Amino acid sequence: MSVCPNQELVERYVKGDCSADEQLKVETHLTGCPDCREQVETTRSYITDSAQAGSASVDEDTADSVHGEFPTEQNNRPTKSMSEEVTLPYGADALTASMESMIEGYRIIEELPRGGQAVVYKAIHTATNTKVAIKVLLPTLLASARARYYFEREAELIASLDHPNIVSIRDSGIIHGQYYFVMQYVEGRTLDRYVHSQKLSFRQRVELFDKICAAVTYAHQQGIIHRDLKFANILVDKRGEPHILDFGLAKAVGLSEQSGDNAVATMTGQWAGSLSTMSPEQAAGKPDLIDVRTDVYSLGVILYRMLTGQYPYDVSGPTLEVLKNIQKAEPVRPRQIIRKFDSDVEAILLTALAGERSRRYQSAADLQADIENWLHGRPIRVRSVSTMYVLRKIMARHRYTTTVVVLLLLIILGFAYFSFNLYITTIRAERGRDDTKQWAYLEAASTLRRNRQTLFTAFLGEWQQGRDSEAKAIAKILYNLFRDSKEKQAAQFLLNPSPLAEKESDFRRALTEEYAWLADFIVGEYHYREGSRKEALEAYQRSYGAIKQMPEDSRQRVGVWLVRQLMARLGDLDNVGADKPAGEKE
Repeated sequence: MSVCPNQELVERYVKGDCSADEQLKVETHLTGCPDCREQVETTRSYITDSAQAGSASVDEDTADSVHGEFPTEQNNRPTKSMSEEVTLPYGADALTASMESMIEGYRIIEELPRGGQAVVYKAIHTATNTKVAIKVLLPTLLASARARYYFEREAELIASLDHPNIVSIRDSGIIHGQYYFVMQYVEGRTLDRYVHSQKLSFRQRVELFDKICAAVTYAHQQGIIHRDLKFANILVDKRGEPHILDFGLAKAVGLSEQSGDNAVATMTGQWAGSLSTMSPEQAAGKPDLIDVRTDVYSLGVILYRMLTGQYPYDVSGPTLEVLKNIQKAEPVRPRQIIRKFDSDVEAILLTALAGERSRRYQSAADLQADIENWLHGRPIRVRSVSTMYVLRKIMARHRYTTTVVVLLLLIILGFAYFSFNLYITTIRAERGRDDTKQWAYLEAASTLRRNRQTLFTAFLGEWQQGRDSEAKAIAKILYNLFRDSKEKQAAQFLLNPSPLAEKESDFRRALTEEYAWLADFIVGEYHYREGSRKEALEAYQRSYGAIKQMPEDSRQRVGVWLVRQLMARLGDLDNVGADKPAGEKE
């Protein structure tokens, strides 16, 4: 099944009324569509809840909005008490035919795709001849006081919001026991479909996200947390303006999750939100930890997928496995997906997607501020992350690099102190150094050189993998301990974002002709990371040729580390072929 099943088929699948062929198609589709799996579970929960007439074993608040290009899960504010007795003179099949005669002043045009808790109609307001969307609580849910409550609360929350990028509510009420509300009709596409169909540039996608972020910031300032931000709940109109909808899971800030007017996701085994954009605290089923940073995380997932085409981690498979993965998995660095991904935007994404809430942006406003900093070419705030925090992240993910850095710090500082004292002792001597002192000095210098080279090797490893934050942390150590070293100059060259044509000549001039072999090797490393394998091979070959021509006593400057790295690179390029792009396999 290439397209998502409609709500009618989902209901028949849940009830076991579909044919064997339909069942096979639905189940095949569900293996690769997290949203549809969630829709099935939501429908199953609501059908069970209706049958049990309000039993607490189901949480209607997990309802997912429907697939489609028009608003489906929106606002609602019944004008009568929830305790009112509800009677249904008609069934679900008769609902469409009954709506036009029930709600005066509106002409029903068509039914839009159904969600797990409501059906939405495209209609015309006859007095103004304007298009509207009418959302109606499904008849199967009217027996549930909780479903009626959530429907009513959603309308009240949206009615309190007035923002151009949030769908507005225009009317609500109860007619013949049927809960409904009328909202702004958005003629457009869901966010993911819009981004794909318009082929937006990287910057255009960030600009579109900035508007979404501004709307969420506004909602937070009004005391409302959405808790279900996802692509299906954001529609983009023909003018390119996004509209956030479906506040069915929204939470009013300051109200307890256990309070009668805000009880969401409190039952064991229930989660509020959608799997694909759910935060770790939502996945853990901890409603007491949900705050504005929950929406920040979901926004991070949305922007990540907008820019990379992928989710930050695997969201396929059984629901429980996905929930565990959300809680434990670290986001894949965007640069591992797109080699030239902007490093500042990557830093913004990884901050928004931090598993620890204290490490995230503390509000949507903070996230939006950095987005706008990037759009206007200003420094982003999260670039001020301390070196110690970056090193702690290295310790958590890269034990080998951590061991190298820590041991080198201890060894280098120790030998630096030893060498300094040895130097002072030597220059104070009335006579020249004796053989013992000379040997000790040379041994110390040799050890420092080896450790400097090992530290630079660790830097190269992080830089080649696109882990610029870690590479910069190691480079700072190089800068502080070896201020005049060639390795420091090489690190500065590689971290300089300027085009190669603008910086190569200065780099070669700084290293001098004596170190042309090192300049060629570093330029080769630059081309290797960029995927320019032919240019990388040529640079490596020049470096290797220069080293071979060096006198034997001069080769010790090169270091075993570089020779090994050089030979590995040459072997890799010779085996794969210089014309193939980096990372391509035969």
